[in-house]
Amino acid sequence: MTSNAPSSPGKRIVYLDRRVAFIEPHRINVRPALAAALFPLFGLLLGIGSFVSIVLWLDRIPFPVVLLLLIIAITAIPLAGIGFVYAVAGANVVFDRAKQSGVWQQGFLGMGVGTTELVPFWKIAEIRIEETTRMARGGDVEAIAQFEILLVKVSGKRLKIGDVVVARPMVREGLAVAREVADAIAAMTGKPLVAPEIRRRRAVEERQPLPEQSAPQASPADAGPRVSAETT
Repeated sequence: MTSNAPSSPGKRIVYLDRRVAFIEPHRINVRPALAAALFPLFGLLLGIGSFVSIVLWLDRIPFPVVLLLLIIAITAIPLAGIGFVYAVAGANVVFDRAKQSGVWQQGFLGMGVGTTELVPFWKIAEIRIEETTRMARGGDVEAIAQFEILLVKVSGKRLKIGDVVVARPMVREGLAVAREVADAIAAMTGKPLVAPEIRRRRAVEERQPLPEQSAPQASPADAGPRVSAETT
């Protein structure tokens, strides 16, 4: 979930949670990570292997096994093939400066087929980053922090662009990654960015003072900083 050095002038690659954002001056492409292609690739190879087995050893394989291999080949090859092509060449969200629009594409079909949302830039109200982590019991925060990058339309509809999931001690790094993508989209669309601000708070001593004794003052070493996310 860190950004790499640009492979070409003006191009950046930012790794989100199960997605990768390719940021260029005139185009921002948020697509599935290559790791998402492993499962459909396995299914595709399984289907191809079943079909090849039927062709090569049809006379040697029992008929029930042939039927089973045929069912696997018929279902796995088209479904896993589409999933593999989408994971390799498809895109979840594309922002294009020349077209002045953002496009959400259907994950299963991908490659521009099955567009689910087309948002012209003038219909965008703001770009927003929200922490979706819930408070645990007792007022403590969860050990995992999750930041969601959203596009808010003028109508109020919210569309997810991607998210970043990090351990709580790395909350600042996670927010920085989310901001890198959100800042690029906000700059391209010319819309405001609303993002959390990470502040450090001094831990509050919960122990009650003893009778007829004043509460001891906590030293800076005893009261460690606590990191929380607040939306401004």
